[in-house]
Amino acid sequence: MSTIFPAFPTPVYSAKIRGSTFDKVHKEIEDSLPNVDFRLNPHFGDTHFLSDPDFRENYFDKHSLNALKDVIDEHLKDYMQKIGYLEDLKYHYDSSWVALFKPGNYGHIHDHGSVDISGVYYHKTNGKDGKIFFESPNTNLASSVAFNHLSYSITHDPEEGKILLFPGWFKHGIKRNNSDETRMSLSFNIYLDNVRGEDMNPWQDVKTTTDYGAHD
Repeated sequence: MSTIFPAFPTPVYSAKIRGSTFDKVHKEIEDSLPNVDFRLNPHFGDTHFLSDPDFRENYFDKHSLNALKDVIDEHLKDYMQKIGYLEDLKYHYDSSWVALFKPGNYGHIHDHGSVDISGVYYHKTNGKDGKIFFESPNTNLASSVAFNHLSYSITHDPEEGKILLFPGWFKHGIKRNNSDETRMSLSFNIYLDNVRGEDMNPWQDVKTTTDYGAHD
């Protein structure tokens, strides 16, 4: 009997909040939005709009999104347990922001540098306004005739109330919003403090990426 097992897979966490928890998170996000000045990041071009194009603020703390932080804390602990991280979890947010995708907008391929965990929470989406996609981290697959067909990207559907958590180095992007509605999500970066402490913020100085094109 033969079998194939996945060697060194990349763990991506997905969960969805519902009921009164969703209602509470939704309200506090809505209450935070009226005074937000969404702008383009000049280094990204006309891709999508951001509450903080420089990625230097913590939107969650600035607008007291405590219900959302409680949700993330619960699921971060679940994520770490599922991947076998058994240390006493200590962490801090390096940055957090709101991303707004108008019709025609997209997210170029990028990663979040040296942060341990990156994540996204989908606040407003019709499910057809741009899927997130992840690029295979095993670039060696593309160099082989036998394995080239396995060197691809995978997509994940957006849903209101869904949270995704993944390694900060995992390259990803967002498909073009081909709908006539605006999508809104909240993204964040987390450092684990068990080893580093709270002084590392190198990702904030990253201003370039290798691919600014849309991926339809």
